[in-house]
Amino acid sequence: MSSRRAFLALGAVGLAYWGLRSYGPGLWARHGPLPELSFDRVPDGFRRLAGAAQVTGGLANPLVGLEPQAAAPPGLSDAELCAFLYDGTPSGKVSLNYFTDYNCPYCRVLGRDLMALAAARPADVHLAYHELPMLGPASVIGAKAALAAGRQGQYHRMHTLLNTGIVRINEGYVMKIATELGLDTGKLAADMEGPGVARQIARSMGAARRFAVIGTPFLLVGRTAVYGRIRPETLDRLVDAERPDGRALSCR
Repeated sequence: MSSRRAFLALGAVGLAYWGLRSYGPGLWARHGPLPELSFDRVPDGFRRLAGAAQVTGGLANPLVGLEPQAAAPPGLSDAELCAFLYDGTPSGKVSLNYFTDYNCPYCRVLGRDLMALAAARPADVHLAYHELPMLGPASVIGAKAALAAGRQGQYHRMHTLLNTGIVRINEGYVMKIATELGLDTGKLAADMEGPGVARQIARSMGAARRFAVIGTPFLLVGRTAVYGRIRPETLDRLVDAERPDGRALSCR
């Protein structure tokens, strides 16, 4: 009888340990205190979330592949930064400005979390994507292709297909996807090398420079900068913490 009780006790301990390992981090992220917020190394009016991890490092020159000997663009001015981040955000919603790279594995996970949050809370959040190709020429090709597809109304479908990670991104693969999506491939190729797409990428880079971003993913939840992946529970709570602000104090 005593051995049976010992066996049951041991099983209960094992089950409790498994529960803590499986669900403990999520419960703490949802009900524990938010991670520390810092005002270091961010523009005035913004703050940064401490403790985020899982960042895919970038290159010294994040514009490699855009053009020969491309130089990193200067950081946006305060007025340019505010317009870039918030002008498209509907009143009453918290902006989620998401900077991503197609060769960043952590971006794919965070991207799914953001899409789930936007679907679950459509009245509360506004999700905006920004291409930040920091991981070499393949990243640049992907960024150009997604933005060029956006000029034919297919940014999100191109973005989703490029994020599968099954095939190394190159121009041939991009054109294959474009054909499957029914895009005008000639226009896509021209737009990929056109000044409009280059300007969009340069503006994203200029915004990222203001926050000293060195890798992806990078996310701004309202006025809170998040460097790397965070748990969905923490992300959800950050949205609540930003309401009704929704934007940086310096951008009011």
